[in-house]
Amino acid sequence: MKRFAWFGVLSVIFIIGLLTGGCAKKPPSTQQPSPIEEEFHVYIAFGQSNMAGWGEIRPQDKTGISGRWQTLNVVDGTYAGENRVKGQWYKAVPPLIIPDMGINIGLGPSDYFGRTLAAGTPEHIKIGVVAVANGDMALAAFHKTKANNYYQGVGAVSGRPSAMEMLGMNRYKNAGYANMYDAIIQNARIAQQTGVIKGIIAHQGESGVGLSGIAWAAMLKEIYDDMLADLGLAPNSIPILLGQTWNGGSGQTDGALAGDSVIQTVLPNAWIISSRGCSGRNGNRRPDNLHFGSAGIELLGARYGEKMLELVYKN
Repeated sequence: MKRFAWFGVLSVIFIIGLLTGGCAKKPPSTQQPSPIEEEFHVYIAFGQSNMAGWGEIRPQDKTGISGRWQTLNVVDGTYAGENRVKGQWYKAVPPLIIPDMGINIGLGPSDYFGRTLAAGTPEHIKIGVVAVANGDMALAAFHKTKANNYYQGVGAVSGRPSAMEMLGMNRYKNAGYANMYDAIIQNARIAQQTGVIKGIIAHQGESGVGLSGIAWAAMLKEIYDDMLADLGLAPNSIPILLGQTWNGGSGQTDGALAGDSVIQTVLPNAWIISSRGCSGRNGNRRPDNLHFGSAGIELLGARYGEKMLELVYKN
């Protein structure tokens, strides 16, 4: 009987302990944020033809690609024989952006930008890109609110928007986006579900701003500010890298791509990527003074990557 009595007392003590233990003050949690959010670093890439990828894809461009380098597909379609679904991540095998008008090309600076980041960051960091671009796009095509006026010809400079711009816009509209800006934001928000937006790369300038009455740098600032606000990022909190047009040029950007000191008077966290020495589509020749060849695109993309490594990872 004594054995059963002691057993009953101990049982009561145990139950009381369970009931009162939950009311005891617990030490602060040491649990860290999700490692996926911390270790998946995502970049936005946008622009016109050189960003879209007018470099021919060579055999070496499709091999040796790290599984840590991924692209979030923006438009359903067949990419060099692979069927890719909108809103899904894929290994970043070029082309990353569906080719203009079905042209069988597609190597852009984002390809070697990502390769450079993957090679220069620790193994536990994954790199992703949200890439939206199309040939001949004026900068106004990427504006949150002014793009609609631009495409209706309101305030557009002579000859704008072009037939290729309209083709590109319709492609993105048919994919379910209101405009190019909407395509960027929708997919960047998908990326934020598993990653962190760390920066932006852009290549635009050959077609200029597209609208009269506003400077190229001022419109770029509006686009950048709107993007950060819509993605819940603090003002000027991430770098935006801007590639020069052919042979170190500024194209139709009012000289904004001349150097860091020029653009940073408007955008403090903007950085210019030199295009000096980046070859054209036929070796060192420049058949149209606009487009880089595969080797030139590779070099330009690596320069984007090296600068981002310096700014974000302090390499």
